[in-house]
Amino acid sequence: MKITQEIHHKKAILRLEGNFTYTQRKTFQEVLKTICTDQVDEVVIDLSQVAFLDSAALGLLMISHRQLGAERRKLSLAHPQPTVRQIIELANLHKTISIVDLEVSTLARKSA
Repeated sequence: MKITQEIHHKKAILRLEGNFTYTQRKTFQEVLKTICTDQVDEVVIDLSQVAFLDSAALGLLMISHRQLGAERRKLSLAHPQPTVRQIIELANLHKTISIVDLEVSTLARKSA
């Protein structure tokens, strides 16, 4: 899985590409830890290029949501593909972490 990152007006955007599974957990955690500086209030994870995520990835998203919440930061998921959205909804993760269907570039402009 490839992860690219950018920060716009206190909003960090992580773009994930490929499958998000157990084997990518350390990379994801390291990137998340790196971007969570004092200048970041919100983290948006762009799932538009993720074709599949497994239960370990779901758990990691939930843990990340709780950790960021404890730091008074927000976590959102952006534009999941239909299969990924279905997996998220089956796990009821959408009831805890907001899903945004707007383009991530639009999200970055809205925070300005």
